[in-house]
Amino acid sequence: MTRAEARERCDALNRERADGEPPWIVREVSPDDWQLVRPRVPGLPPREPLKATTEAKPKPPYPDDPRPPLPPYVGPT
Repeated sequence: MTRAEARERCDALNRERADGEPPWIVREVSPDDWQLVRPRVPGLPPREPLKATTEAKPKPPYPDDPRPPLPPYVGPT
């Protein structure tokens, strides 16, 4: 397969691929011999499709500390 043919086929497959699937790329196997591959990292599990997200709401502010600034037993000396 020539590089132009591989590039054309790669573009067509990438337009048809589902969300979450890795993209197709072209790779030269030997001089003037190209093939389509999907890059993968050895040891990593395949990616699962994206799932629905949950909205994270901000936490309410902490209330003011009701304790006096100095303990009651501490006084002027």
